[in-house]
Amino acid sequence: MRAKFFAREETSRYLFTMRRLINRALAIGSLIVLGACATTRTSAIKNTSKTFTTVVVDAGHGGKDSGAYRRYGPPEKLVALDVAQRLDRKLRESQIKTVMTRSSDVFIPLDERVRIENAQKNAVFVSIHFNDSRRRGIHGYETYYHSGVSFELASLIQAKLMTIPHTANFRVLRLATCPAILVECGFLSNRAEGNQSRDWEYRELLADRIAEAIVEQRYGPGVYRGSTQVAAQSQPASNGVGLTPAATGHR
Repeated sequence: MRAKFFAREETSRYLFTMRRLINRALAIGSLIVLGACATTRTSAIKNTSKTFTTVVVDAGHGGKDSGAYRRYGPPEKLVALDVAQRLDRKLRESQIKTVMTRSSDVFIPLDERVRIENAQKNAVFVSIHFNDSRRRGIHGYETYYHSGVSFELASLIQAKLMTIPHTANFRVLRLATCPAILVECGFLSNRAEGNQSRDWEYRELLADRIAEAIVEQRYGPGVYRGSTQVAAQSQPASNGVGLTPAATGHR
């Protein structure tokens, strides 16, 4: 089984609405089939989707692996880390233990990320990425999952980001022994979303929506309370990119 939550322009198979900073309308979507080979799983997946006490927050790419890097946005490795650190802070403020696969600009191999997520006894895994396409008009959020026990959390995160669910065969999802999700927080190759990724308020909002979904999955609706203040270090940097990391101190 393979699927994902997606958003694409210039097709008519799916219609969705997304909001930028709550009110901005976005696009028309279409399904993209992912090509990936399945591998045999040797460990049973634990359904901790309602009982987890730890969230493994994974910032995609890092170090020598820049990820997507287009003219409209900063390198994916930097904005993914920034959103992941903000998510980490919000979850800890909600009294949920966190483990980050990386908290600085370092390269972490995929197998090491899998080891970190599977080392936790009662956890869920959420990986943060930004997207890329040669077609600059393509835009929107995507939320991926692989196992059935991950579907509900994936659906909830996608609902908070305002689009639809499906599945994918990424290694960090396929080899996870707990519910595992990968979130693509927009397209750096798209002018509007690439520019938005430079805005610390937009990245704060992305982290807030993902945190809300995770807390709601664990404790039910109405429990999550977003931060009432933004730390001084979250203010935009003088270069306009605004990638000063949110306060960390995970675990």
